Amino acid sequence: MCAHRLIVASLAIILVSSAAIKRAGAQTAPLTSQAWPVSVDSGWVSNSGDEAAVVFTTTLTADGAPWVRMVFDELTLSGDPVLGTDSHLLIISHQDGAIQTLNSVSAAQWAKTSAYFNGDTVTIELVASPKTGPSRLVMSQIRAGLHDPGGAGDSICGPTDDRILSSDPRSGRLMPTGCSGWLFNDCQHCFGTAGHCISNGQTGRVMQFNVPLSSSSGALRHPGPEDQYAIDPVSIQSNGGRGFGDDWAYYGCFVNSTTGLTAFEAQGDAYVIALPPPVQGQDIRITGYGTTTGTGAPLAWNQVQKTHSGPYFNFSGTRLQYFVDTTGGNSGSPVILDTTDEVIGVHTHAGCDLVSRGNTGTGLNHALWQNALADPRGVCVCPGLNFLYPSGRPATLDPNGGTTIEVIVDPDPPNVPEPNTGLLHYDDGGGFVTIPMQQTVTNQYVATFPVLTCGADVRYYFSAQATNGTRYTDPPQAPTEAFAAQAIVGVATLVDDNFELDNGWTVASQNLITGEWVRVVPRTPARVQEPPSDYDGSGKCWVTGNDFLEDVDGGPTILTSPAFDLAGTIRPTISYARWIASSGIARLFVDISNDNGATWTNVENLSWTPTWVVHTFEVENFIALTDQVRLRFSVADQPDQWITEAAVDAFKITALLCSPPFSPGDLNCDGAINGADIDPFFLALGDPAAYETQFPECDILLADMNGDGNVNGADIDPFFVCLGGGKCP
Repeated sequence: MCAHRLIVASLAIILVSSAAIKRAGAQTAPLTSQAWPVSVDSGWVSNSGDEAAVVFTTTLTADGAPWVRMVFDELTLSGDPVLGTDSHLLIISHQDGAIQTLNSVSAAQWAKTSAYFNGDTVTIELVASPKTGPSRLVMSQIRAGLHDPGGAGDSICGPTDDRILSSDPRSGRLMPTGCSGWLFNDCQHCFGTAGHCISNGQTGRVMQFNVPLSSSSGALRHPGPEDQYAIDPVSIQSNGGRGFGDDWAYYGCFVNSTTGLTAFEAQGDAYVIALPPPVQGQDIRITGYGTTTGTGAPLAWNQVQKTHSGPYFNFSGTRLQYFVDTTGGNSGSPVILDTTDEVIGVHTHAGCDLVSRGNTGTGLNHALWQNALADPRGVCVCPGLNFLYPSGRPATLDPNGGTTIEVIVDPDPPNVPEPNTGLLHYDDGGGFVTIPMQQTVTNQYVATFPVLTCGADVRYYFSAQATNGTRYTDPPQAPTEAFAAQAIVGVATLVDDNFELDNGWTVASQNLITGEWVRVVPRTPARVQEPPSDYDGSGKCWVTGNDFLEDVDGGPTILTSPAFDLAGTIRPTISYARWIASSGIARLFVDISNDNGATWTNVENLSWTPTWVVHTFEVENFIALTDQVRLRFSVADQPDQWITEAAVDAFKITALLCSPPFSPGDLNCDGAINGADIDPFFLALGDPAAYETQFPECDILLADMNGDGNVNGADIDPFFVCLGGGKCP
């Protein structure tokens, strides 16, 4: 003990006299950035093809910025990621090719932001699965990085900066605050940091791992999106930072949007936490993301993971003190007991003065930290019971009732499910309703949905009770989070016009010089504004003039649909592929009418989009449904000084079905019973599996012509009676 006191006393003399002594302070190094204006609006786009396709793309540049981050005003992505039938964004860095994937779930988790991308330019692609509905992307700004700050509260406790580079997989960089955070061994492997680094409910915060070296001038570089994790704001428990020994936060991250892995799964390790021991001559290690100024450490080490150890000299109440080199950005670093590699506190404040304070951390014996660990929130909540769905969860539910889902409730030690406690909770628009599930075997259930509101977007979840009396749900955050499905029997195609035939569309023009709408096979383009072909590959489409170098001059020229009867249909949707390109300010207007064209409501108002884009919208979002619905496409070049081209193709109207749409005998489901149904009928009799593969929209019971619930030879005679004009089922 005497020798140890002599060493500490000697350190005090050196440190107090050192020019490197700094006043104690919180050690953050926040990113600095500016809003860089952009103008992006994909409109409502969808994919009517048979394979996933890019339906919108844009490239954004913030000239000279060292990094950029996307900010979304609106991001609506259709489809179901669980079923793999989703629309998603791909964000691609031009500098290093890094890619982030965002679907509807992960986009919500990232709270209208993206990961950080190196360089000043990214390309965004909106990829849609077939027939998943409309999606839209709207942006008015991105965040563009500025110079990287030096941070606050440097503490180099000696004549030189003795930190060295490290690669501890458990330690990460917390952005944009400019702090450090660390994985530890609670049930969900969540994170610790300083309270002044993150606030309760704060959104847009990101954990980064495997951080690369900064540039030679100290400008930050970011890891790829596969090493960046959005922080769950619901999980954050922070005291905001209340001074020495009273500064802590506990939080968790969502799974990575690109890899689907948690940070612990990707990093493969987490710190073990422990209560601080008495001071007995141990060393403390601080591993974090402090800044460098170029004196004693290269600028390329700026806010890159570094580590250093030094004497642990005081533990009083919940306050830890130690001599270790730290700088801005080290706030939130783990205070590691070097002899055991256990985390005993959170590093919070700078200082190298032995007499007054030294570096300061908050011990993990803090009562409120311990309370937070006992009451995790959001993604940090410990699992209670395991819910399994051996037959999956359907994307659609029969509105007439009867859709079933198999549910198995398994133990998640130490929790054991209590038999006969399984419940289904569903909401089809009127709030959640709870009904029991039928137990078939102990803790195995069948959930049966009752009659539902047709066309409703149904939210549902499951729950069961454990033997300890606690009821657990799946998803764990229900009802805030819930599974989704649509209450429909199917989707009916009311209109499918590829414009190969004249189906009643009309053209009217006013003050037009050239470029009237014509239904043709597009000629080989002579300019970038002209479509090179139709959209769907059938051949013809509507274009504004098709002669060599012809474009719209004057106008408008107006293409108007025939009247469609949508009265009584359920959530009808209109989709079309459109092209608009102008070297100036000319625009394409898309309008809809429900009174045969007497009045019009605007659907889209578009300028430069020199590519085929499919737009889909729900009719009732614009007009009431009638039997006199028309759509029109108008384009003009006033005055006639621009090169302006427009085109339209692949027009469709669909509606949701609430009851089986086809009659027995209509084996090809074309709405008529005729000779075209003979081969499908015998295919259904002879090879039901082949029939269902060839006619997926049909039900094999359409071949049950005698109504006995079976499809066999007894149905042959009734089928031909019906086919010949006799009695049909």
